[in-house]
Amino acid sequence: MKSKNAELLQQLTEVTTGLEFPWSDSSDPINPFLWEVATQGEFTIENLLRSETPNFDFYAEGGKFMRIINLDDYIEDIWQKTETHKTVIELLKNNTLFLEAAEIRLLHDPHLPDTFNIMLGLTKSGEWIGISPQIQGECREYNPTGEYTVGSSLLPVYQPQTAENIKLLTQLETLLKDLDFYEPNFYEGFTDKGYVVKLGKTRELMLNNLLDAIGFARTFPFRQFTPVSEYEDDFDEDYIQAYQALDNFLESKFSNLYMYLLGISCCYCIYVIGETEDGDFAGVTSMAAWS
Repeated sequence: MKSKNAELLQQLTEVTTGLEFPWSDSSDPINPFLWEVATQGEFTIENLLRSETPNFDFYAEGGKFMRIINLDDYIEDIWQKTETHKTVIELLKNNTLFLEAAEIRLLHDPHLPDTFNIMLGLTKSGEWIGISPQIQGECREYNPTGEYTVGSSLLPVYQPQTAENIKLLTQLETLLKDLDFYEPNFYEGFTDKGYVVKLGKTRELMLNNLLDAIGFARTFPFRQFTPVSEYEDDFDEDYIQAYQALDNFLESKFSNLYMYLLGISCCYCIYVIGETEDGDFAGVTSMAAWS
């Protein structure tokens, strides 16, 4: 670890000691987070999901948020066998140079590492494509402070840039809109209708938009942890000062601060991450539970 980052991590540890995530029905601590580009690669939501185990001991057994799985096994074991399902797979294979499947882990129960599956690939014209079942999360309209919100995504809407991919997107959206899906490891077996399909100029942009569209990985502007109340006696002075110190540290040390909300039902991992002056990424992480 770089000496600067070791010092930064120590400072984050000091400023988060004793603090809990303030907008939650649970009492989970706020922990420091550090991402060194030289050893961990580019910071993206996908790399975060593929590298991170939720930062709480009782989730460790289930492992990382996301892992690549065997595409043929997924198609054989999970993808359904109707003519429409077969047509979708044929369209994808005929229009992509590369296609794979991934398994994404939920967080609602640490003892049941429930998962759902997505497909992603590179089209022959160079744009990335992804497909996910339209999972209906219980709190999918919540923001990181646990408030119900309806609004536009921060992420730009991407339009395919080639005639071939415009046609492919139109065909897939028509086929997938009401198509049955079955996720055997989601709630011990879950069936519903509808898939989401997204394209992007890069793998990163496509996957970010795909996971945002189903509500699993969403990006928000940074919001200060310091509580705001109309009543002076709601919080004691030491409590306010501790969270103010955290907010001041984050805003003074990092640029491009964002809040990332990962999860789809009841329990969510929260990350507040910004860029350091040396091009690495750091911040804090915690967990929120809303009922």
